[in-house]
Amino acid sequence: MTSRSVPARLVLAGACAAQAAVSFVSFGLPAIGPELRRSYGLSLAALGAILTANLLGSGLALIASGVAADRFGSRAAAAAGMLLSTGALVVAAGTHDGTSLFAALLVAGVGSAVVPVAGAAALFRAYGPERRGWALGVRQMAVPLGGTISAAILPALESAGGVRLVLLVAAATLFVCGAAFVAVLGRETRVASVGANAFRTIIRAAGMQRLLVVACCYVVVLQSLITYAVPSLRAAGVSHAWASAIYVAINVAAMVARVAWGRVADRAAGGRRVRTLAETGAVAAIGAACFAAAVHGGAGVALPAAVLFAFGALGWNAILYVSAGERAPVALAGRSFAVAATVVFVVSAACTPLLGALASRAGWDAFWLISGALAAVGAVVAASLPRRAAVEAADVADVSLPL
Repeated sequence: MTSRSVPARLVLAGACAAQAAVSFVSFGLPAIGPELRRSYGLSLAALGAILTANLLGSGLALIASGVAADRFGSRAAAAAGMLLSTGALVVAAGTHDGTSLFAALLVAGVGSAVVPVAGAAALFRAYGPERRGWALGVRQMAVPLGGTISAAILPALESAGGVRLVLLVAAATLFVCGAAFVAVLGRETRVASVGANAFRTIIRAAGMQRLLVVACCYVVVLQSLITYAVPSLRAAGVSHAWASAIYVAINVAAMVARVAWGRVADRAAGGRRVRTLAETGAVAAIGAACFAAAVHGGAGVALPAAVLFAFGALGWNAILYVSAGERAPVALAGRSFAVAATVVFVVSAACTPLLGALASRAGWDAFWLISGALAAVGAVVAASLPRRAAVEAADVADVSLPL
């Protein structure tokens, strides 16, 4: 178990810092997309590949990271992953062509994949069921927070020292925050290893398959809002400044929603997770319908509708990840989290181009209504989940994951 000399909130702070540092890279680089294109002579397609390389690497490595966190402990896995990611970013800073940059960022993503997994595993040990939703919500809040901070400062860094300085600062940030995270994890007690059929156990856990269906529905809605809100607003005649301001409001709503929904889900000692997960989808469905109509009424009407939409569509992540971790045997919590996160990452990457094609063919009004319908489908499936997993009775805060 994590050493009791390390307060749970300190573990949470370390997990948030590490997650924000990862987002500094993966969600900040688009802010200097034109500069990357100019510096490396990239086509638009090549730029798209560069900007998704880090996320792709993480998506490919999440399950392996879950295995590492469960088998060797969060501390060892996090230390190794952060060193790999930091080193890859330093290498990226020295590259001179797009292919090398892509490869380095891909490796950086592979290394940083351990951060969400190890962080979730550590928080599962540090917090009981009555506090996990809140804790994971705070940790998930660090994702948009890190991206917002980096988007604000990366253009200035690039202007001062080019892309090389941006990548070196990102490497230094990741190293410092990663070291802080590793330092607060504390010792973990060695227990017996899990069997060879771990993933079969996870997939067959009560309600897990339906939970992954919910993840697929909800992440498509999330991507529709994050990726296409601004183009939709601009197409409706909203100014560039107002569209940008609404996008910032969407990210702020995401930060607030992940903590707020997590706290609600923790009620009744975590017994309200299913209901809360369904409620996020219901709010997203209502918000999508409101947003479809509001974009035609100008920025003043679109802003509150976008916030409502975001509060549902971007607030479910932590609850879903906690639910995934609690449905499998507790010794498989890290791996179970990784399975759910992999589904989210892969579907997210696959659906985004298809959503663009849908918007082009069907128009924005139909696009948002379809997104709302998908959120409603996810809410119905979420409401059908078993209220308690069979293994939950043994799920207590001081159990430890296998090393």
